[in-house]
Amino acid sequence: MANESNCSFLWRVAGAQGVEVGFLLAELGDGPPGQEALQPHLAEVFLSSAAADRLAEMLGVPSARLRWALPHLREAHLLPGGQARWEWPWQPLAHYLVPACGLCTAARGAGLGGVWLVWPERWRICERHGRFTHVRQRNGAGVDLAPLPESVDAHRRRGRLERRFGPAGGFLVADAFALTGWWWRRAPLTRRWTGRAGRAGLQPEVVETAWLLVYPEVLQVARALLRYEQQRAALPGGPWAAAESRLVAELSQLADALELPPGRWQVPVAEWLARHQRCALATKDDECGGRRRGRRPVTALIHRDDEHRAPLENLCCLPWDWSDSFAVV
Repeated sequence: MANESNCSFLWRVAGAQGVEVGFLLAELGDGPPGQEALQPHLAEVFLSSAAADRLAEMLGVPSARLRWALPHLREAHLLPGGQARWEWPWQPLAHYLVPACGLCTAARGAGLGGVWLVWPERWRICERHGRFTHVRQRNGAGVDLAPLPESVDAHRRRGRLERRFGPAGGFLVADAFALTGWWWRRAPLTRRWTGRAGRAGLQPEVVETAWLLVYPEVLQVARALLRYEQQRAALPGGPWAAAESRLVAELSQLADALELPPGRWQVPVAEWLARHQRCALATKDDECGGRRRGRRPVTALIHRDDEHRAPLENLCCLPWDWSDSFAVV
């Protein structure tokens, strides 16, 4: 499957051939002494170019096709040297290992073991089958999104926003998740969010699935932040008092609709405004095709050196990770 991890693929190949993963690895090349095979939800295995070519030859598929499907078989992730070898390092990855949608894997005959994907986020939505999966699941059964059409719609609107506004859109969505997530961490039992949780059979205070509960409001916040940035684009040197007042008024209405505790919802808003005090005009390099280039927002200087393909918590300029239940928010 596209975006599958090396580890997930090797476990499935070994299962299909009726052999142990360790036996398959020995056929591919040399590995560190005493290193044992790990389950695909725990870690990733990396191969050298020679080992990747040997795997493709064993399977009777073109090496280029295999490297297209498995992102960690591409040049940047191959082990150095010309020797056929593998390594199963216990180290943090740049991306997450997320289970694929169970309906997708079943359609491809992937079996009961599931498929684990290399993904930039801790969670993934399969729009084809309407399933939500996250890193702490042990299989791809996922959450059925049929009872949450507003969250599915928010996910699609997010895609359109990011395609239209490029990196700036991605930064603002990440900021909106952090801001709305702060609200959720402080008041997870608000009526609107618990109502969604009840419809989908979820626990309202579980952080792994809270992304779904807050998604519609995240897009509302992202749009409000976008309008603020567009208003600043007309006055890149300031003053921005009127734009700030409009943003606070808009988010105040949303906080009232959510029945958030008064006097606290402003905290992340004030933090975001403080971090967006300086901005730079968008350059031609910032623009990424579209019908209305003149409406593209400026990019706050705090986001200037960010990498667009990074996880949301890395794109965000706010100093907390609301989706980490152990982090203080």
